[in-house]
Amino acid sequence: MNQWVEIDDRSAIAVVRRLARRHGAEIGLPETRLDELAIVASEAATNILRYATRGRALIEPMRGPDAGHIAMIFTDRGPGIPDIDRMFKDGESSTESAGLGLGAIVRLSDSFDIFSAPDNGTTIACTFGGADDARPVEAVGLRVCHPHETSCGDDCQIRQTPLATDVLLCDGLGHGPAAAEAAAEVTDAATAAGGLSSEPGRLMRQITETLVGRRGAVAALVHVAQPQMELRYAGLGNISTLVIGAQGVRRMAVRDGRIGGAATRGYEETTQLEPGDMVILHSDGLKTLRENHFPQGLLRKSPLLIAGFFLDRAFRGRDDASIVVMRINRGRAQ
Repeated sequence: MNQWVEIDDRSAIAVVRRLARRHGAEIGLPETRLDELAIVASEAATNILRYATRGRALIEPMRGPDAGHIAMIFTDRGPGIPDIDRMFKDGESSTESAGLGLGAIVRLSDSFDIFSAPDNGTTIACTFGGADDARPVEAVGLRVCHPHETSCGDDCQIRQTPLATDVLLCDGLGHGPAAAEAAAEVTDAATAAGGLSSEPGRLMRQITETLVGRRGAVAALVHVAQPQMELRYAGLGNISTLVIGAQGVRRMAVRDGRIGGAATRGYEETTQLEPGDMVILHSDGLKTLRENHFPQGLLRKSPLLIAGFFLDRAFRGRDDASIVVMRINRGRAQ
């Protein structure tokens, strides 16, 4: 369903717990892990109510290279946690919760990350389903529906091989089931063309040729060659793509238009990446991200946490929204 769960009273704790268990069962977690998943969901949601009075949770099965994992994002705009080290101790927890503290959440999760600051509240990202091996490129995608819909009109594909990371992010026009169908047509057309490839411009042309006259969508394609760390990009319509590095934020150019109109190659661009660089793609369901939107220390966090933070903070609330965050971990071969 890909919806934010609003945490604004105690009834939301049970909703989050049930949703976590349901998604955990869908990916085949054993009963003991389902219980631990429920503990983490309950504890994190209860902490939001105590320390921030309200917040949000997003719980969804991950796709692409992280398929088989559950991602959980808990975020609020409270005062932040002044003494995180103390909160990692067992017994430091919210009233009427399990009393296990953040330390238990860390131990029970397969991955965990937290960002907390007085002006930016607290965001927690954790996963269940197994730890990942280190990758030269970390890539995570998240999406949420329009608040009044149950079908998401945004979609993404992420493919990773030893030689490349490829991303397709698309936004079907409008929202709801018709937009979801339009987005599925884009991903299906990419698959029919042979899948994500090292030539984003050529693939964009093939997708647009296939879908002339359809409802339509906008999309961006990214290919990162490894170990060269060269990024090739093609965009059509209002998907924002940013490259963030030591020199600041660079916004990739995009060709006006849409898939469903005339066939076009899309605007293609190539740029060199360095270790530590980040690439962020997002649909217009999020406010346009700019350099001053990045709180100090946020970009040192995991791609999953960064994606969850912006999916909440920049969410317009009147459309579907999606974001892909990539981090370059290793540079060129010596």
